Amino acid sequence: MTIGAVHCSWDPYKVLGLKRGASIPEIRRAYKQSAREWHPDKNRNENAESKFVEVNKAYELLSDPVRRKLFDQKGVVDDSLNRNMHNPNNRFGDGASFFSGHGGFRFQFKMSEMTAFHQYRITLRRYENFILPQSQNQPYLILVYSEWCLMCLHVLPIWQRLVEDLNPIGINLATVHFDQEVELANKLGRRRGELPHVVLVMDSRISHYIEDELSNSKVIEFIRSRFSRNLIAFVNDQNINEFIGGWKDNKVRVMLFGKLELVRLRYLTLAFKYRPHTLFGYAQLNLETTRAIVDKFGIPLKLDSLLLFQEDRDRPAARLSMADLPYSTLKDIIETNKYLQLPRLSSQKMLDLLCPPESSNVRRRLCAILVTEDREEDEEAREQLRHFTRQFKFSRDRIVFSYLFREKQTEFLRALLEDGKSPAEATTKVVIVWRQDIQRLSYSWLPQPFVSGADNWNSSVNYLHRTLIKILGSAQPLAHTTSMKELVDEYAQGILGRITARLVTTAEILRDHFTRQELLAVGSVVGTVLFIAAVGYVMTYLVRLEEETIRKTNKGLPKTPRPTTTELKLHELRSETYNGMVRLLKPGCRTVVLLLDNESMDVLIPKFHKAVWPYRKNKSLLFGWMNIDRGLPWYSRLLNLALKIADDDEGTDVTLDSNSVKPKNCVGTVVSLNGHRRYFCIYHARHPECVSDSGAKRMQNMARRLTVSNRVMNDASGAFMGFDSSLEDSDNSDVERGDPLKSQDMEPLITSGLGLHTQQFSTDFALEGLSNWLDRLFEGTTQRYNINYWPDFGNL
Repeated sequence: MTIGAVHCSWDPYKVLGLKRGASIPEIRRAYKQSAREWHPDKNRNENAESKFVEVNKAYELLSDPVRRKLFDQKGVVDDSLNRNMHNPNNRFGDGASFFSGHGGFRFQFKMSEMTAFHQYRITLRRYENFILPQSQNQPYLILVYSEWCLMCLHVLPIWQRLVEDLNPIGINLATVHFDQEVELANKLGRRRGELPHVVLVMDSRISHYIEDELSNSKVIEFIRSRFSRNLIAFVNDQNINEFIGGWKDNKVRVMLFGKLELVRLRYLTLAFKYRPHTLFGYAQLNLETTRAIVDKFGIPLKLDSLLLFQEDRDRPAARLSMADLPYSTLKDIIETNKYLQLPRLSSQKMLDLLCPPESSNVRRRLCAILVTEDREEDEEAREQLRHFTRQFKFSRDRIVFSYLFREKQTEFLRALLEDGKSPAEATTKVVIVWRQDIQRLSYSWLPQPFVSGADNWNSSVNYLHRTLIKILGSAQPLAHTTSMKELVDEYAQGILGRITARLVTTAEILRDHFTRQELLAVGSVVGTVLFIAAVGYVMTYLVRLEEETIRKTNKGLPKTPRPTTTELKLHELRSETYNGMVRLLKPGCRTVVLLLDNESMDVLIPKFHKAVWPYRKNKSLLFGWMNIDRGLPWYSRLLNLALKIADDDEGTDVTLDSNSVKPKNCVGTVVSLNGHRRYFCIYHARHPECVSDSGAKRMQNMARRLTVSNRVMNDASGAFMGFDSSLEDSDNSDVERGDPLKSQDMEPLITSGLGLHTQQFSTDFALEGLSNWLDRLFEGTTQRYNINYWPDFGNL
């Protein structure tokens, strides 16, 4: 046993950092880690080269059961392996050579060994433009490899065996060179240090092979697990009639019979390829539950068989029995019979398959469409048209017979009707259609309905046959041309179905990308969250239960009304509240008072309340209202004090006649009172400060003019202080006497926004500008009127 081998102190277990007796998965993980660590392209250590060789040789020895057993028993290795280990110019024996390139060191196997990978190599462009769309009906097994990867050379025989086994049964294989197609390799989900890697692309989804060991049987098991569980239905004596008789879903039925309990992989790939048109069922032979099916259709017990059913549940349209059913033969049979005798136009895709566009008038393909309704009364007409197709063998390359449901394809049918006709009038009629291109089609309606009943059968058949022979025998265009409307997909998934499919896809992706430990960790977190939510729900339920118990206990007790508090309360300014609202205010506090009368109270108080509502949380503000009929003397003295302070600058001593202030003109005035600093601000719709930006200074000038001439008392300029008597009785005003201010060449006190002097003041618009005035008030930009003291409140 030691011939051709030498004793060696070199320990492959020590090189890979393993203990004796390590399993194959542990050896592979250790090799991948060490290879990444000591690869010359990544490690700049001067010993990285020789260390990397030792790692590869150690893995090569330990991965071979015979060599590993010999080394464990005798402590010897092959002589050739020992020499290659110490030869820096030959890393992998006769199968590989080491050379220096521009980008550092690389390992490259001989071309004869890598040809099996290269001949199936694909690019990113081919993957996106061909493989992904093709994966909707055909799986693709892809291997990501690289020339420096020693493991890739080890899986080469397995890959060649997979090519031989999977290609004949409808599974295509391809390879991706990592160094030349980095972007594609990243799309497939692997990096350089994780090669080789196998993925399955099916239905535009990528599934990763995550087993530690790559073998033919495990790969086939991995592919089988990617197919949907309901792709092939298991049929027995109880559900055979339901399965075969379900052709009204517009799909043919394919029954497969076999001796094995497990469905063959070729049957799965076949069912996946033709799933839009066929529904597959499988019955195992030599079982009591399938004996009636076998006896009914005469299935041989020692052979695998196929039965293909269309509309007739008792007579298969095709049958085949062989010891081993080849995939190519099965595909040819289904390809020839993949449509029903009279298929239904249930989607635009079905129309494109049955009646493809053909621009040539000589080679045009016609489609004879019977218009019916989805009801049993029209089934007889459809069945008679099936008899017609069996009786007259028209070539499917020239004309295809089909039908549609009027109530489900209304838009498509409306485009084929002449103006003024209802789609209901076309029921049980046949229309001949020629699709000239994708959007445009030519058509002709048969004027005679394809009626049912024994009396009309011969005449309907003969008329339809003569018409079709005439149309097929001439190159003349059909009667009408129109733009086609797309058919509605009658089997499109609803929102619930799409959500369910998305959840299933997500679960499969999570299963592929997460290990069991990671899933357990995620499940633990989700379980904790659900437990907390459940505890919270239980506590809420217990609290609600306790409240209901207390409510039932106190049900007979009299209810004591709770005092209601208003967030913003308006106080009335009168003799009893005057000191608290004005004189005794703390520093920094103000009272905002609205002047009104009994008639305007219901209108102004809600508007005032709405305007001051945003300031309700300001504890330095107090809001109230005053009835001008009661507080007019106080208001007149307040104005008198303000005018007196204003005139002290010019050395004049004036006194305002309180009788000149009219209560009606004061309605809608808002006064802000600062009790501590003894000044107030006035808002009025006709206040100069509310009309123009220059009115602040002119207000005092106007007030002084009011004391000079009684003529000014009738001017609308003083309305904001209540002086204008003309607003109170506009009917008695003299409009012909002119403006007294103009006669004296004096500048008008209000230049805009007032309108005519005799315009009646409306209570509805009195507080329109209050919100803007309040903003300026709290900004400190309003006009302040100072007084020496606060006058007494009362009718003195």
